[in-house]
Amino acid sequence: MTSKGLLMNAESQDRLSEGVANIIENLACRLAEHSGGTLTPNHLMPYLPASLELLKSCLDDMVDGTAVLSSRREGIMVYEFPSYKDSEARSGALRLDACVACDKEGVSVNSAVLCAPCFDRLQKELARLAERTGWPAQAVYEHEILFLAAGQRNSVHPEALAGRSRYTLRSMRKKLKALTLGSFAQERLEEDAGMIAYRFPEIEYPPDYYRANRAIVSTYPDSVTEEVQVKLQRILFTLGFFLLGLLALAFLHVPFPLLVLVFLIGSPVVAFMIWRRRNPVEGE
Repeated sequence: MTSKGLLMNAESQDRLSEGVANIIENLACRLAEHSGGTLTPNHLMPYLPASLELLKSCLDDMVDGTAVLSSRREGIMVYEFPSYKDSEARSGALRLDACVACDKEGVSVNSAVLCAPCFDRLQKELARLAERTGWPAQAVYEHEILFLAAGQRNSVHPEALAGRSRYTLRSMRKKLKALTLGSFAQERLEEDAGMIAYRFPEIEYPPDYYRANRAIVSTYPDSVTEEVQVKLQRILFTLGFFLLGLLALAFLHVPFPLLVLVFLIGSPVVAFMIWRRRNPVEGE
């Protein structure tokens, strides 16, 4: 096989199969009708345990200049479905009684829009892509941030999101920057307050949808990378305060050997407790 053939084969393995692409496209059409003809990749996230980039790539493939249009509005990528532009936008999350892919009655306990066989097919495809692209490392924090920002009509500050999430403020700022670069959020400078804020497309993300997506994304190995980073940051931050406290005691003439012993015994215990503890997201 030529180098060109190998490259094309590798690219095809990094793309969604026709069956899974059809699931996403059908869902996009139903959501476009539900939202009055326009949507973003963010709108699809509550219904699928995928990453924003995976969903965006599928929406990009739908764009043909006629039936589906795309444009960047205030830094956010928006997709328009002219055939649904006269549909009345409805509030609330999309809830279906039949599978969006095969129209079979009933949906899976793990999905609000897919029957069990179609959901299993989706999971297998996402697992295959996870081995090649590592998409779960992004999806795990994307779902959390979109869940926390859902329903916010105004811009949100990194401090507000970090205070309700598992991430430090520094980590949250990096992730929000990444979402802005991907055209999934808009960064704004509030000149009066001199603060940076972020605007997201207004979506509905019910807690039960988030719990289901989070549980599935967490089964993929690459999602663990993000979780490990969060826990290591918490461990180092806590041990730093622990050490500062012991140094303060040293200035109060507490015997130094005793302080060393406390640190040697206490630090592994603290690290173990943080490592084992699961920090739920507010509202989860």
